[in-house]
Amino acid sequence: MAATTAIITGSGRGIGRETAMMLAKKGVNVVVCSRTQREINETVDEIRKFNARVIGVKCDVGAASGVDMLVKKTVKEFGGIDILINNAAVLFVKRLSDTTEKEWDQTINSNLKSAFLCCKAVLPLMKKGTIINVSSGAGKVGYENLSAYCASKFGMMGLTASLAWETNTRVMAICPGDVDTAMQDADPEYHRANKASMLTAGQVAAKIVEMIYGDYAGGQSVDI
Repeated sequence: MAATTAIITGSGRGIGRETAMMLAKKGVNVVVCSRTQREINETVDEIRKFNARVIGVKCDVGAASGVDMLVKKTVKEFGGIDILINNAAVLFVKRLSDTTEKEWDQTINSNLKSAFLCCKAVLPLMKKGTIINVSSGAGKVGYENLSAYCASKFGMMGLTASLAWETNTRVMAICPGDVDTAMQDADPEYHRANKASMLTAGQVAAKIVEMIYGDYAGGQSVDI
């Protein structure tokens, strides 16, 4: 029987990297994708220490052309797609009045449009699969100076709930609280003050893997 294949967006570092490594240790074929080649290479090199069934793809999943390339390379290498984890995201810590149109577009494209494009591309290829959308506690509660980020993550929750009704594929969301990753460097003072109480990327990745293999229903949202 062919091995399971997973695409993890934004997997050059942080939650995505940890998830890719955990799935690879389970024997899953892993597709690492990011916009940063150095981070892709580092993640792929780590995974190849224990699982050679991994490829790295540099692409922008906020653009249809990037997603099309990602899916085609995955299918060519592994023959299909069973798991999609929409994890790619950016963060700007700014009041709405100070947020530029470019920053707004970048946030929505990276955090939400990417999930739309990836889901649309992989669903026709999935007979029975799992999609996990990485939302946030900021996808349920609005926070000061995070209007663009919150809008994108609230949108991720709506996308998950709607898509769960439209397909037989299990579509779920995970909503972590503060996670100690490089994204927190967007607000270094807050990061330093709260680092000790933050989740680790590994803790979030472990919950994602649990959701994939556990008894979780489509449409479910899991807080951590």
